Parts: sequence; C-alpha cells; structure tokens
Amino acid sequence: MISKIKAGSVDRETFFINKLIDSKITYKIGDDAVVIDKYVYAMDLFCEGVHFTKEHFSYYKIAKKAMLVNISDILAMGAKPIYALLGISFSEDMRLNDIKEFQRGIKEVCKEYKIKIIGGDTIKDNKLNIAITIIGETTTKTLFRNNLKAKEILFYTGNLGSVLKDMRYLYRGGSIPKSSKFLTPKLNANFVYEIARFTKCAMDISDGLYCELNRLSKLNNVKFSFFRKINNKKALSGEEYELLLSISKKDIRRLMLTAKKHRVSITKLAITKRGRVRFHYYPHHN
Repeated sequence: MISKIKAGSVDRETFFINKLIDSKITYKIGDDAVVIDKYVYAMDLFCEGVHFTKEHFSYYKIAKKAMLVNISDILAMGAKPIYALLGISFSEDMRLNDIKEFQRGIKEVCKEYKIKIIGGDTIKDNKLNIAITIIGETTTKTLFRNNLKAKEILFYTGNLGSVLKDMRYLYRGGSIPKSSKFLTPKLNANFVYEIARFTKCAMDISDGLYCELNRLSKLNNVKFSFFRKINNKKALSGEEYELLLSISKKDIRRLMLTAKKHRVSITKLAITKRGRVRFHYYPHHN
C-alpha cells in the first residue's frame, strides 16, 4: 500500500511518496487499495531480511503470508479478490523442492479465495523478494479510510498483541505456535463482506493500532475517546492484519450478531470526536 499519511519522522519512503503526489502524477493514493471502475487494486512487497527470514519461515509459510497480507488490503475495502500478478526474485540458494513448497503456499491461498494468477515476472537474485498485486471486485459497498465522521464507534477484530509477543520471542531464539498470526495472518472474508453494508470506514491493522489511528485522525480530522485504557503491547503490535472499522451507534447490535455468526472476536474501542490526535510509536519496519 502507498500512503501519503505516515506517522513519525520523514524518511526516504515518505519523502519519495510525497514528492510523487506533489508532482500531480498520482491517482487516489492514500487507502489500502485503489478503486477504478468496479475493480480494486492493491500491491505490497514482502522482502527477505525486512518482513521475514528463512530461519523462521518455511517457503510454504513465506508464500502464504505474502499472499494474505495483500488480500487483507482488498478485504479492508469490502472487495472480493479475484486475480493476482506475481513478481518474484528467487534467491540463488533455493532448490527445486524449495520452489515447489513456495508454489504450494501460493496455490493453497488462491484455491481458498478463488483467485486466478494472470501473470507477473520472475528473476534470480541473492535474496527472496516478492511483489504481489491483487485485483479485487467491489461487492455491496466499498469501504474507504476517509469516510470516518464524528460520533461513530470504532471497533477492531481479533485480539491484538500476540504478533508482537511472538515476533520478539521468535527472534530471541524461542519457538512459537504454528498457528501464530505472525506466521499466518487470519482473515475473516465472509464477516467483512456481510458488515460492509453498514460499516462507515475500515482499514487493516498492518503497522499497529497507534499508527492506524494516527492515519485516521489526520485524514478525517477526528480524535478518539476510548472506552478503556489501551495496552501499549496491543497498540504497538504490527502485522496483526485485523480489521479496524467504524459504524453508527444504531448498528452496534447488528455488528455484534454478525461477529457471533462468523465466530469473530470484536472489541469496542472508541467513539470519534472532531479534532486531531497523535500517538507516539516506533515504525514496525524500518
């Protein structure tokens, strides 16, 4: 995802993106994906040494996560993923069996979400790097980040904090469950499709709750009155790929019933007010 809104000090990435936007050659940059006609496009990089290491991820898990983090952007806009373009630099140390396992991960995700691969490019390099473009189709309603208003209720799905905990434990030499969201994000596609009808605003939590709230605040000129104190371990945990969403107060019961139907855990976070706020956090990826 390319976003002009990035909290923290101005780094090379932010500088480059802002220069592109200032040059008047961009189109609708700033959301999880871009909508053109009835299609939604999202693209993310998944790079060795930045997003994963081969020491901690199997090739199968690398491929699955690379696909899922891109699908998450499409789902966050209430769209259904249908096509994918793959750009892959295969590292020189990969054997044919490694590539077979990598392909198995991609195949499994594509079959689960009924996605067709329609093209891409491959090269050989010293590291495994993956660029995936997912093309989705709009469903009942497209969800945008910039549609958050005052007096709306913010919720998030799942339980935040486990990814940061697992990541720290793993990189300190420990082992984590195979079911960890850090290894394989858990997406709730059918739940998202159903709540899109009455959801006002949505985005996925990829860089941590504080970071996403900063983005929403700056984009919509709102601040947040929290229903309970936020635990920093939850608010700073990136790569959660849970959904952050807003609804009208009248739709709370409807949301809770839908979450129960799809067995999705959901937490009431805050009510929005006019204003601006900025939370301090550290970037999840440098």
